[in-house]
Amino acid sequence: MKKNVIWISGFVLLFLLNLAVEFFILPTIGLDNTPKNDIYFKIWWLAVGTWLIIGRILIDRYLIGEIGEIGEI
Repeated sequence: MKKNVIWISGFVLLFLLNLAVEFFILPTIGLDNTPKNDIYFKIWWLAVGTWLIIGRILIDRYLIGEIGEIGEI
């Protein structure tokens, strides 16, 4: 249960980061609704996919005790 909460919290954090970037940063630098922001969305989906796969594996290993501290990865 604890693993699922941490894993889903990661998606919530990614979503909040995405909202901040889309509503504040992209319009500020003039990349809102332009083809130039495609690289941002590619990186965004790469981060989501990485968290989907690698995040779950790291959380499982950390909570089981195979990895001592998060900084020791």
